[in-house]
Amino acid sequence: MTTPTTSKEQHDHIAERVLERIKDERLSPRPRWEFIFKNYFFWTFGALAVAFGSLAFSATLFEITNVDWRLSVATHSNFFSFFLAAAPFLWVFMLALFILIGYVTVRRTNHGYRYPLVLIALGAVMTSITVGSGLYTIGLGRATDEMIGDHPPFYRPILFAERSWWLAPEKGLLGGQIVDVSPDISSFTLRDFSGQVWHIDSSDLRNQDLATVARAGTVRVVGLPSKTATTSFDFHACFVFPWETRGDFRNESLPPPLAVFSTTSERGEKNSTTTQGEACEGIRPYRQLRTIDDANP
Repeated sequence: MTTPTTSKEQHDHIAERVLERIKDERLSPRPRWEFIFKNYFFWTFGALAVAFGSLAFSATLFEITNVDWRLSVATHSNFFSFFLAAAPFLWVFMLALFILIGYVTVRRTNHGYRYPLVLIALGAVMTSITVGSGLYTIGLGRATDEMIGDHPPFYRPILFAERSWWLAPEKGLLGGQIVDVSPDISSFTLRDFSGQVWHIDSSDLRNQDLATVARAGTVRVVGLPSKTATTSFDFHACFVFPWETRGDFRNESLPPPLAVFSTTSERGEKNSTTTQGEACEGIRPYRQLRTIDDANP
């Protein structure tokens, strides 16, 4: 049994050794402001990491929502190749990296060690998702995607990448801005993303596609390039899909179709049928595109 005297002697001995070490190593107490500064620095750095994670999530959300996954059947030979081209791997990696940095930084704060790993990780993830969703809504997802796309040589913003997929008339794919529509919507003029102008035959389009043409704006066109010199058209349209940019504050709602278009007209009755020309029925993949087209408003 240890007596009080022995216990006191042990404490005194330890105190003497500590004092001797302080003298030998010339140690001096650090000022309080240094600990306060270090604590605030790590909290600020952790908050910045989560903020950058929020920007990464907003860009991830922008890419996911602005790739028309349905039309992968037209732009790529299989879904796997489309997924590799469209998945926002860079932004997912950056989101995970910033969340990890935020976690490690918070753990190094004054009381950070007290918080469980799961609590800090979930807090960082939920904050990035919540704030990132808000940033996406006000248009910062697009701004972030395009801003960083100007720098890494291995990365290309999804809007530019997808536009390149729709600059392939030899594959029956065109994308661009409708600049003129004939009075009966039997044809229209499109300026593609490279600036080339196309005169397009729309006589084989159905009602929903004609309504999209009548609204004008930016569209995706699936069809066939003209092969004969006897026709005045550069391209024969089989399907026309609207091109919308989601999560962009510059967007405006689609205007109503031009008044010239009426489903009760003779042209409307013709195009309400389920039959299209043999040329259109021969494009790849006709049935899947018809299903997607039927689902369009």
